[in-house]
Amino acid sequence: MYIKKIRLLAPLVFWIFQVIVFLIRNIYQFSQGAASEVFRTMVLTFPLDCLTFCVFYFFFAPRFYNRKKLVWNVILVVFFFILNSGLWAGYYYLNGVHEEEQLRAFYLSSMGHNLLYSFYGILFRVGINWYEKRDRQRELERQQVRTELALLRSQINPHFLFNILNNIHSFARHDPDKTSFAIIKLAEIMRYMLYEANTEKVPVEKEIKYIESYLALQKLRYKDPGFVTFDIDGDPAGINIPPMLFIPFIENAFKHGCKSVEDKIKISLTIKGEMLRFHCQNTKRILSSAERNMSKGIGIMNIKRRLDLLFPGAHDLIVNDTEKRYIIDLTLNLHENQMYRH
Repeated sequence: MYIKKIRLLAPLVFWIFQVIVFLIRNIYQFSQGAASEVFRTMVLTFPLDCLTFCVFYFFFAPRFYNRKKLVWNVILVVFFFILNSGLWAGYYYLNGVHEEEQLRAFYLSSMGHNLLYSFYGILFRVGINWYEKRDRQRELERQQVRTELALLRSQINPHFLFNILNNIHSFARHDPDKTSFAIIKLAEIMRYMLYEANTEKVPVEKEIKYIESYLALQKLRYKDPGFVTFDIDGDPAGINIPPMLFIPFIENAFKHGCKSVEDKIKISLTIKGEMLRFHCQNTKRILSSAERNMSKGIGIMNIKRRLDLLFPGAHDLIVNDTEKRYIIDLTLNLHENQMYRH
């Protein structure tokens, strides 16, 4: 909407500037008492110059490069120049200039005015069209990023829920207490995903609670919940991050890691100034042939793409994949993305 306003206001601003420059250039004549002559010249020349500017700004510039009508547009431009020069001569004739030589001189000199102000009109319109195109391109890029992020999230969420429902199903028949607790935790997770994670960024505290609910569900499956640790260092108050940023790494640790106290899954979140570091490591277990044949790490692929979109040049992801261990180190520069402590 504001581009349309700029497009309409540009000629007005241009002509206000032209009037100011014209008056400044003729300040000497004003000092000599020739103000009436200055204003007479302005009244004689400015209306037709303005007509030329506006015709090219509003009509010819947007249509001239239409290949199908290029010849027709050239004919129209030539016809306009001839007609407008005739208007110049007629304008001076009505204002008391009747000598044929003077009228011919005004007719020819008007061609120079036409060329100059047609150039101004085209230049202004091309500049505004370039600005409008750039603004539209940026908006398309923003929309594309939002759409792509929404698609990435939609891939993460069903995948995550599928795993959780399988976990609940594993003990639903023989342990009602665990089932009830798991359903409550799942409800908390669903509430977060549906109502709180549907934004570009969320408070870190909420993301931490979300991870804790996920870990609580996973711990229900094992006799000794000490196989996983989650440590937080630093004050998360006032810090925002994109939602569900770390959960694919944590999911991956549970899918492919050992679940024993000796081979712990270690997760940590460190906040120091404007830097946030996420660390996750697990000891790799031997996968079955079916697991090896499954497509690998759709969640990890998605999170890498999200990081490229959300933190271009402001994140450092190190994946250390050895024979026995899988370690993730992710560092985010919150200041670069305006998601810092406030």
